[in-house]
Amino acid sequence: MSVKEIAKGMYEACEHLCGAGCGIYAERPGSCRTFECQWLRGVLELDGVIETEMRPDACGVIFHYQPESVFGEVFTACEVEPGASGRGHAKSIIQGLEERFLVMIVTPSRDGEKGPGDRSFVGPPNLVTWATAVLWSRPAGQGGER
Repeated sequence: MSVKEIAKGMYEACEHLCGAGCGIYAERPGSCRTFECQWLRGVLELDGVIETEMRPDACGVIFHYQPESVFGEVFTACEVEPGASGRGHAKSIIQGLEERFLVMIVTPSRDGEKGPGDRSFVGPPNLVTWATAVLWSRPAGQGGER
C-alpha cells in the first residue's frame, strides 16, 4: 500500500520494515495507524467462516473497502502476487463482492518497475462502465495511471 506521509509508493518496500515488523511502529504515520484490510477487520468470509487462507500473505490479495473514493463505494483487491485475484479463495471473494459492489483489481507492475500495473473493474455492468470512464478520463497522477 502507498503511504504518502513517508513517500512510500504502492508496491514499494517500506524503508522501515525490519525483522520484527515495523521499525517505527510507535511513531508510524496516521495512514498506517488507521489502515485495516478487510481480513484484519474480520469481514472476509467464505461459507460463513473467516478463513486464515484469506490473510493477504496466504491468498495473495489485500482487500480494502473504500466507502468514499473517486469511484464511489468500492472494494479494492490489490494483488500481492500476479494473478492471485483469479485463483482460489481470492477469486471466490471477488465473485461474491462483484454481484453487488464495484471491485477494482490492482496488479503489480509487470515490467519490473515499482508501483501498480493494471487496474480493472468487475461488478454490476453500469458501475464498471462508469468507473472505467472515470479512470480513463483522469490525468496521470490523479488516479488515472494506466
